[in-house]
Amino acid sequence: MRVGGYLDRSDQKLSAWLHSANSGPTPFLQTRWWVSCWDWWVLDVAHAGQLQRIENGEAFRRAPGLAALYRPKLRFEEWQDAGRTIHESWILFSATGEARAALESITSPGGYCHIEDADALIADGLRSISETLFHRKAGFQWQAQAMFLGLLAAVIASQPLAPARRIVPSNPSGVQRPRLIEEAEAFIRSRIDQPLSVEDLARHAGQSLSSFAHRYRKAAGESPYRTIVRLKMEAAKRLLVQESKSVKETADQLGFSSEFHFSRCFKRLEGLSPSAHVKAMTIKQ
Repeated sequence: MRVGGYLDRSDQKLSAWLHSANSGPTPFLQTRWWVSCWDWWVLDVAHAGQLQRIENGEAFRRAPGLAALYRPKLRFEEWQDAGRTIHESWILFSATGEARAALESITSPGGYCHIEDADALIADGLRSISETLFHRKAGFQWQAQAMFLGLLAAVIASQPLAPARRIVPSNPSGVQRPRLIEEAEAFIRSRIDQPLSVEDLARHAGQSLSSFAHRYRKAAGESPYRTIVRLKMEAAKRLLVQESKSVKETADQLGFSSEFHFSRCFKRLEGLSPSAHVKAMTIKQ
């Protein structure tokens, strides 16, 4: 089977341009509301919870890892506590034509929307774009623009959950995945804070343990147990790095029987201990 196609020149008209990108920790020197009002579109992620308000609305606590898209000229404010450090990632960009119309549709009527992103696609993309602009290696401008357009496509393809609330699908490429895998991963994520076994997944799927394990491995290319551990480790990395949780707190929040058991699973999958991972990410940032 051959997979492919063609694109007309009309399909390749750029209608969005990256202006700037930044990512990193910011130490606050004063206690105050910080007011932002840009001439460009803004896409950002705060990697820790933060008090915010938009225009004249009520203040609210923004959850860690929740992305936000703001229209040009929209005023949004972030509360800063002196002596506190928070890690944020953001880009500024402009858009015209179809891209602008799509973004305005997403951010109607309040001029903004929040985007849930369980796989941290937006957060990782913003960091990668920022690193590309910072290092400025040969061809960086095309590489950064390509990553930006891919990220923008994922934002535009996000699905509505509620007014001013959307979600990035776990499989943004659009490739259809077997229902067995989708339902198993959704079940794991919905109970990520609990101890889980393959028996739990088989029972949820309404199958015998042996039948479920065989069908799942054939469809996913990995055992259901490895999927449980992999998704828990993805959540662990966000807790350890973005929320600065201790190893023990992370183990407790993810339903591990002990800190030792969690650390052993983490090292087996990631190749280094949880504390070593945090240290490596801190140096990288």
